[in-house]
Amino acid sequence: MNSKTRLLSSEIIFDHPYVKILVDTLLHHGREKEYLYLVSPVDAVAIIGLNSDGEILLTRQYRHPIRKVIYDLPAGSLLPGEQPLHGARREFEEETGYYPTHIHQIGYYNQFPGMLRAATNLFFATDLTPTAQNLDEGEVLEVVCMPVEQVLDMIKQGEFIDGSLQLVPNQLNSCTMSKKM
Repeated sequence: MNSKTRLLSSEIIFDHPYVKILVDTLLHHGREKEYLYLVSPVDAVAIIGLNSDGEILLTRQYRHPIRKVIYDLPAGSLLPGEQPLHGARREFEEETGYYPTHIHQIGYYNQFPGMLRAATNLFFATDLTPTAQNLDEGEVLEVVCMPVEQVLDMIKQGEFIDGSLQLVPNQLNSCTMSKKM
């Protein structure tokens, strides 16, 4: 907080192992203001996986909050105390059935900083070795390998709603540029 903002009170109005809802009362520039926001106990990971054919591995699954089947990047929550790199490898292999031999972090972001205290670690993975998919209980998804150009076109056309997928064009450019250096 800055010098013009002071926390007056904080109240947890909903507490669940996966999410808390808080109401904080702040003194902000001389005025009291309430903020309602969600807090996740763990960060997430999302992985841009590029196979040897130049395709991005996507998952296609039903997302209940928006009541649609969508494409998204392989992703998930970190386990308590888990390092983001380990979590990214684990989630990618569990969801896609490929072990990412080369993987590195390319970003860290919060998609809704005004309403959510949780962030996503974004990774880029190559040299994918086939293993076996190991989905969580009740998880149903399809793995789709899609050419990079098709993914980029679909992003431009607004066909993907997943926030991590929106970052793919800039991240692919960064990863390509760093490999050339």
